Amino acid sequence: MRLETFEDRWGLTWRIKNALVRVDPRRTARFLSALLCGVSYSRPIFIIGVPRSGTTMIFRLLRSSPELAGMPHEGHDLWRRFHHPRLSGWHSDAVGHGEIRWGERRFAAAFISSRCQNAASRFVEKTPDNSLRIGYILDLFPDAILVVMKRNPCDVISSLIDGWRDPAGRFRAYYVPATLSIPDYPHSHRWCFTLIEGWRDLISSPIPEIAFAQWYAVSKAIEEARPSVPPSQWIEVRLEDLLDRPESELRRLCEGVGIQNGPNLHRELHRLIEDPANALSAPGSEKWRVRNPVEIQALLPRIGKVAPEFGYSVDENTGRSASFARARAPCAGSDLSRLR
Repeated sequence: MRLETFEDRWGLTWRIKNALVRVDPRRTARFLSALLCGVSYSRPIFIIGVPRSGTTMIFRLLRSSPELAGMPHEGHDLWRRFHHPRLSGWHSDAVGHGEIRWGERRFAAAFISSRCQNAASRFVEKTPDNSLRIGYILDLFPDAILVVMKRNPCDVISSLIDGWRDPAGRFRAYYVPATLSIPDYPHSHRWCFTLIEGWRDLISSPIPEIAFAQWYAVSKAIEEARPSVPPSQWIEVRLEDLLDRPESELRRLCEGVGIQNGPNLHRELHRLIEDPANALSAPGSEKWRVRNPVEIQALLPRIGKVAPEFGYSVDENTGRSASFARARAPCAGSDLSRLR
């Protein structure tokens, strides 16, 4: 049954299909038990980053640790339960500090517990949209560790372009209440990836323009949050480094999040490098030159201008890139009010 193939303004058939898939009496029973009895986690790990930057790869790598529990999929059902964009006038996916509602902490912990694959006292979660919710996430879990995934801007934007064009529609996020007239895009209401502020200004823009805007908005939100998070709770991983120096990067990652660097993680990392999770093509450096060279070349002046804000230098003419470590601004401890 493929109800989702029918196009309608509100995505009713898509919603019905998703609701049917989610019916699971045993999982519901686990959730109710956890909600009534209460459950707590210490030092959970949240993987954030621009969509298509390697977050799924890191998630599956860390989830292979017996010390960490993990949900089988991204946590959209949880994060949208209390803060769906329709509740804020379809502004964006952003949720700020101080926006937790009554009972939300208990609900979130029970939801995660009911879906995790083991009973570890720590969990790892990956939803790139949470890059716009860092203050909110740390309100829910003050001792959370953020693993920030980064990738060459040209490659990220190119991969976002591929995602929008994916014929299987794997990266649809919402049926938005505005008519999309995106050139060479067949859907009139299906938005892909993170819903960023100002998305309505992009409903008639070419896909490369939307991809650039999404990369910039999500990267900007992460960088603005960084000074407000204690250094011990913030770990940056670059996909290029992980591919070039897998063993040393794995060691650094495990030390940063506080788990054992066991042989199962080594095996999983090399498996993921050979067969990356949720990828549209094999991993590699400067894939944009093969996938979307014309589109990225047109964007290079803008990419090169802003890339240093996010720890990359990109030549505006050739597209050659390099990464560098950015100095942290003075840490504001746990005061996240600036993220509102």
